[in-house]
Amino acid sequence: MTEQRVRDTALGGIIAAILTPVHADLSIDTARLLAHARKLIADGCTRVSTFGSTGEGVSFSSDQKNAANQALLAGGVRPDQLLPAIMVSAVDTAARELKDIAALGCRHALVLPPFYYRNATLEGLVSYFEAVFERAGRPAVSFVLYNIPAMSGITITHDFVRALQAGKGAPIAGIKDSTGDLASGLAFVRAFPELSIFTGDDRVLPHLLDAGGAGMIGGLPNLYASDLAALYRTRAGDEAVRLAALAAERIAQIDATGGLLALKAGLADQNTDPAWRRAMPPLGTEFRAGHAK
Repeated sequence: MTEQRVRDTALGGIIAAILTPVHADLSIDTARLLAHARKLIADGCTRVSTFGSTGEGVSFSSDQKNAANQALLAGGVRPDQLLPAIMVSAVDTAARELKDIAALGCRHALVLPPFYYRNATLEGLVSYFEAVFERAGRPAVSFVLYNIPAMSGITITHDFVRALQAGKGAPIAGIKDSTGDLASGLAFVRAFPELSIFTGDDRVLPHLLDAGGAGMIGGLPNLYASDLAALYRTRAGDEAVRLAALAAERIAQIDATGGLLALKAGLADQNTDPAWRRAMPPLGTEFRAGHAK
């Protein structure tokens, strides 16, 4: 008998790929991070996803990321409101980060496939995820697969998802499709109704929701969480059309003016707080040794 898989209905909504504030010495500014996370959740985000692409996850160490996630929990963010990302290629490092996430009490992790070796086989990619899960001690944490081939060089295919589902138990709860291709997201929804399918592109969101998708994990909620939460709730009608058009206009402006750096600049302007403009090298250039503010 084929195993019946049931979608995790708790995994959905508008999830902010939260920006990471840094001090001038490049340490993480956990006070600003916590304040921003609280506001995003208050404005309607179901979770914040830390240290993904928008959070400059490849630019911080495992210790830095774990300490910042712990600070969020200590400040009142619940484990079920946190979706930490794993953005590394080394099996042992990814396993260590998965163990850290489990210790936080989180039950989902956004996981980028191993990058650099772009000629990796399907079997090799499955082996990577299985090895990470085994080395971490098979924790009670399910993967949200992060499909962003423009950055990782690896495409999450339907064959890969099925092979991982049929493998040695590495659990999948969802997929974040950041291709920006509506057809790709809709195909994931049709092929895997038991999984929570997210888009990383605000312009795709209304169409994905109409087809039964779970929501979005993206950077624009950092600036416009309330509007995107309203779009998620409304879904249809004139107001949904207006909000969808507004989201498309805003993301086009962000893309045209610098992506992640534009998001940080926008948040700095919203909060009248220039510290939000700082980014980690190589995106940022303002580093001062010995200065924490």
